[in-house]
Amino acid sequence: MIVLKNFAQLQAQEKALVYKWRTHKDVASYMRNEKISWKEHLEFLESLKGDLSKKYFLVFYGDEAIGVIDFVDICEESCEFGMYQSPNLKGYGGVLMQTLLQYAFETLKVKSLYARAFNTNTKAISLYLAYGFNFFKKDCLMSYFVKSAGEGGL
Repeated sequence: MIVLKNFAQLQAQEKALVYKWRTHKDVASYMRNEKISWKEHLEFLESLKGDLSKKYFLVFYGDEAIGVIDFVDICEESCEFGMYQSPNLKGYGGVLMQTLLQYAFETLKVKSLYARAFNTNTKAISLYLAYGFNFFKKDCLMSYFVKSAGEGGL
């Protein structure tokens, strides 16, 4: 059973867990802002409370926290997502992807879902393509993808 816990409702130990994952070298190396302080982390969590254009969730599979999914630039037509799994786990990328696709298309009801990945992040790029995202642009740093509602079963 998948449970999503909104970042605005995280307990202290969950905030610390997300920070630990976010700053782990295997996760941080694929973030646009690779380094973040504990203070910046807490300020970011606080900023989410009034921001309707962003949604961040800690994802639980049963009782185990497995990763984070997020949606930014949310509007009626589209949004962009991000995700990462606990650096101590393997094999949950598909669960996180299915969860975020369902949330984006069934709860947010967006028509298009966008993603980007560093060109060096071959795991993310492979995952996006495997779940029916279409590559549409590449620059010197990033590859860009889109998936429309109704494609690939969602």
